Amino acid sequence: MPPTATKPELKLIETSKIVPNKDNPRGPNVRENDRHRETLKESIAEFGILVPLVVRKVEEDKFELIDGERRYWVAQSLKLDRVPAYVFDGDLNRKAILQRMFQIHMNREPWDAVQQCKASESLFIELMEMHSGDVDNVIDEFAKFTGTDQRTARNRIQFLSWPKDVKESIYADPAKHDRYWYIVEIEDKIVDPAKRNYPEYFEKVKIDDVRRFLYKKWDQGVIRAAVDVRDAAPLLRKRLEKSGDRKVVIRILNRLVSDLGYSYSEAFDEFAQEFPALREPKLPRPRALLNSMRKLTGVLSEYELRHFEGYSGRTKPRMTEVIGAARELLDVAKEFIQRMKG
Repeated sequence: MPPTATKPELKLIETSKIVPNKDNPRGPNVRENDRHRETLKESIAEFGILVPLVVRKVEEDKFELIDGERRYWVAQSLKLDRVPAYVFDGDLNRKAILQRMFQIHMNREPWDAVQQCKASESLFIELMEMHSGDVDNVIDEFAKFTGTDQRTARNRIQFLSWPKDVKESIYADPAKHDRYWYIVEIEDKIVDPAKRNYPEYFEKVKIDDVRRFLYKKWDQGVIRAAVDVRDAAPLLRKRLEKSGDRKVVIRILNRLVSDLGYSYSEAFDEFAQEFPALREPKLPRPRALLNSMRKLTGVLSEYELRHFEGYSGRTKPRMTEVIGAARELLDVAKEFIQRMKG
């Protein structure tokens, strides 16, 4: 975390000298969208502000909010002359402020996923430029900066990668915040596997055009829940090598992203008719599953990088591919453990 010139000091400051933070992801309509506003107003009117605001001194008589926007607006409505606040008086740059806001809101008054993304727009752009678009490195840095786990960081970056017009429409309307999960499902089950297994498709079709069209399926009522996207997951999960097979998969994918009435389940049905052997994976028996897990654990624990670095075959994968596969394995393992415990 970037250092500050001084530690925060608790002071009583004039309410009129405080200005809202334009980067607050709850947005300018926080007063209208706060269903707890009246309860908070009654509490502050009776007991005062018990939890101080957090502000940054930007000028001699001007302070910018870091935390406490709801309390600030209530104080304004109650015409409170002064409010208690922790004041940072030092070189706290915009990136440092964002990190402070994340720490506060993730530990005490959580932002939802969309609010986190809105607050992270400038950070996302900076990280993409810093790492030349290497998404794996961006996810790592985002996770460290925000204190979130890898899976969450990956989902946030997936959403932030979407077209600006789609994101802005979601940021502006709290009723649309649940669409975040639909977007994540599209990235997980359609866009990312298509980029990985059928990259030639995007030589003719722009990724953002695919995203925008699939997003329309929600507005048109073709799907009713974000998890509907999972119906089409087998379509792109496996990389088929034969030219004719690849053309079939791309044909189905192209219909999915050009026909509004064509659902994810219909895409799977067509795929299953073409490739019946891939319709249902043959699952191992519990003992076989356990043995496979132990075998993989042994291989990974004993594998030395010199084997990877010394291999020069035509099919040698990139290091980032191996890391990405390991992360996916870790995510699946975590979910599997949770299901077993449940």
